Amino acid sequence: MTGGRDDRCGALVAAGLLAALLAWALPGAGGNPTAWPYYESHGMMPFARVLFALTLGAALGAVTGHSRVAMPLAVLLVGVSQLGGRAVRSQVDLPYWPMQSAEAAAYLALTALLTGIAYLAIRRRT
Repeated sequence: MTGGRDDRCGALVAAGLLAALLAWALPGAGGNPTAWPYYESHGMMPFARVLFALTLGAALGAVTGHSRVAMPLAVLLVGVSQLGGRAVRSQVDLPYWPMQSAEAAAYLALTALLTGIAYLAIRRRT
């Protein structure tokens, strides 16, 4: 059987492993843990963003019914969300971990919302 739960779990595990590999391979903070390459690739942010990106792609696919439209749009929207996160971080003066926690919580809340949207879109079709 192709597709299904095993494929989704495999994609999530692969994305998490890739995020961990990037966190290990990228340079250190150099004294500033909020510097771009360090902040974006360490802590809980890469994992929260991966969950958000996968769920965004799935939700857009469920809503549009076309993966050829959904996936490029998801890549674009994830990039816009990263730029928005950087703009907000430059305005907020929080220590590293509270900032990571707040941004990860925002991504996870959006992930939960997108999961509900995808569920409703799929239910509507069946």
